[in-house]
Amino acid sequence: MEKIDFDILKAIADLRISFPKADRINSLVKIEAEELGARLGVLEMEGFVTNQSGTEAGGSCLPNGISASGLTNQGRRALAGPRW
Repeated sequence: MEKIDFDILKAIADLRISFPKADRINSLVKIEAEELGARLGVLEMEGFVTNQSGTEAGGSCLPNGISASGLTNQGRRALAGPRW
């Protein structure tokens, strides 16, 4: 896992709601929307997050359709592990 991926997980945890909106996550990590969407997709495939599409969460979404993301148990464990 790269530092930016860890930062994304930390941003989701710092927002302290179960499924923060993608634009709120991006306001903390400050990367391009396309890159955030790609990284959230990979993090979901690796089991660190669960993503919601634009139709599930409503509101604005990233170019790949992700509108909100939440941490899984594996994602919480990754945050509790070694720091960057």
